[in-house]
Amino acid sequence: MIDYLFTALGVLLILLVVYDVYATILDARARAGPISETLNRSVWGLARRIAFRLPRPRRHRFLNALGPLLLPALIAVYIGSLVSGFALIYFPRMPAHFNVAPEANSPVWIESLYFSGITLTTVGYGDIAPRTTAMRLVALTQAAAGFALISLAVTYLITVYSALERKRSVALSFYHQAEEGADAAGFIAHHFVAGRFYELDGALRTAARDLQQLLESHVEHPIIHYFHPIEVYKSLPRVLFLTLEITTVIKSCLDPDEYPETYNHPEVRTLDASARHVLNQLVASLDMRRRLARRIETRFEESRRWEKRYRQTLYKLKGAGIKTRKDARAGWDEYRAKREEWETSLHRFATYLGYDWDEVTGDRGLEYAADEAMEEPEGSVE
Repeated sequence: MIDYLFTALGVLLILLVVYDVYATILDARARAGPISETLNRSVWGLARRIAFRLPRPRRHRFLNALGPLLLPALIAVYIGSLVSGFALIYFPRMPAHFNVAPEANSPVWIESLYFSGITLTTVGYGDIAPRTTAMRLVALTQAAAGFALISLAVTYLITVYSALERKRSVALSFYHQAEEGADAAGFIAHHFVAGRFYELDGALRTAARDLQQLLESHVEHPIIHYFHPIEVYKSLPRVLFLTLEITTVIKSCLDPDEYPETYNHPEVRTLDASARHVLNQLVASLDMRRRLARRIETRFEESRRWEKRYRQTLYKLKGAGIKTRKDARAGWDEYRAKREEWETSLHRFATYLGYDWDEVTGDRGLEYAADEAMEEPEGSVE
């Protein structure tokens, strides 16, 4: 009876690894398998609690080191689980079903783990070899599983780092167009020359497409969530903030009579819808709808911060020669309403990924937002 129990436990452990590899590496969906999901979230949760006790630059460096370590850690867990699973199958049959060289005699559990390890890695020293048909077939299956796991792991590493490269490329594009900061007005003014907008609709179209590609990367490879760039402008929260802020500014600040082709352009609505969709999908995939972000300011302080941002935006647009809404109060009401629709979710998402809200938005100053990773913090609040 005990033989069957060990065998059943081993088979269940092997099937769990197989399912996790399928769900994490082969199946494109917003959640990884149970092993990967548990490993990533538990390690990230512990790391965040530690990181938010550190000064801001050290926090970013600490979290930046985590993502590259999670990948080999996951592969190590897969290998360890497969070795343990097959060892459980060999254990009740060792050494009766095996030829064990006299010099290789050890406790049965060590022989089982040793044979399982050299079989999975296809080393095969030959000091222990199966002699029954059933154990030969199990060993052959394990060797094939080890070869397949290594091949899939290498492919997974390549695809993850390719996705990260695309993500950095998109973030850098926004960074340079937004005057190397978090300046939505600067992004809009970047496309305004000699009294008219040039290629702003094309930039918005490209941004919407890039956002959808970033979402697909996060869906196919959830581990990307936990790669934390030291430079905040390379982070997904900054990209999402800029896209949402750009569409908000266009609808609330630009003069609709002076620029009807821009104010009512379909690409503005498309980018707004795409950014909201991406944000909602990411929040849902990380189960953050149930996580209430700790408020660090009152509603009055929040409104004051938004109004200051709104007035700075109007000032910058006017300085670039762009006509703004004649009814500034109506524009402010629309700006506030739109910020209320998405800021809470984005704030929660940014905090979960280890960023403070002011460094994502540049509310401490847009110049600060250009090189925030280098500045010592005044204080950090989780």
